[in-house]
Amino acid sequence: MIGRRAIARQAITGALRMRRSAGYRLDAAICVYDLAERLGIEIRFLDIPSMEGMYYRASEPAIILSSLRPPGRRVFTCAHELGHHNQRNGTHVDHFAEQWKRPGWDSKEFAADCFAGALLMPKMAVERAFTLRQWKISESTPGQVYRISTYFGVGYTTLIHHMRTALLLLPQSHAEALLKVNRRQAQALALGWETPETVWVVDAHWTDRAIDVEAGDLIFVHGQPSSEGNCIERVVEAEGGRLLRASQPGIGRLEDGSGWSAFVRVSRRGFVGRSLYRHLEEPDDE
Repeated sequence: MIGRRAIARQAITGALRMRRSAGYRLDAAICVYDLAERLGIEIRFLDIPSMEGMYYRASEPAIILSSLRPPGRRVFTCAHELGHHNQRNGTHVDHFAEQWKRPGWDSKEFAADCFAGALLMPKMAVERAFTLRQWKISESTPGQVYRISTYFGVGYTTLIHHMRTALLLLPQSHAEALLKVNRRQAQALALGWETPETVWVVDAHWTDRAIDVEAGDLIFVHGQPSSEGNCIERVVEAEGGRLLRASQPGIGRLEDGSGWSAFVRVSRRGFVGRSLYRHLEEPDDE
């Protein structure tokens, strides 16, 4: 029987190979839906409450995700299903279950989780994200971890567990201290103020991938960037930056005049349909 370490090693190797085959660097953040589309794997969102995700193996493989899950959860589930694709598993359904709390142990599920972590958050990419911002991982604050988690498109606790158990970058005591702070509290610490709305904190080190948000989300951008596109509207000037709102589906752009720019892709909240169409502007009813 193959041990856990060997299974994890094979899964991680497969994830890094998949990244390279899709043309992504190992030190960069990615959009997992874009990666899947590059590989010819269709991603579809459905409003199914009892399901996390499903990998469908056929002549043209596909992944189905529940649109009712939080964005970070959907991203990790998509990467998990790509793990089943990499293992050449047959059609597979993952029912609703809290991450990191799966009952029992299943080698295929363990391998898919290891694959997902490596695909989304390779060690080189995580270390680079902290280093560019001159933050030490071992001394990271909840606000810093929150910002890095949004950059990778994953949940706050998901990044902490991954840095602790897979990458071995966090001491256990520090990981436990970070986990005492929930995502909403970490967001407030990253911003310096509280809001019940989801806020994506963006700086000049947000590179390599678009800023993917849902209609209604807020985007706090450090500096005074200009914005293009009907999907973004300015809310208020804030200390150290500008607060924007993702107002409707579409694709926009931010630019700060220093050479930094990033696309903003806004999808409908709870979008149902093919991932390829999630940013299409809504038709004008008039």
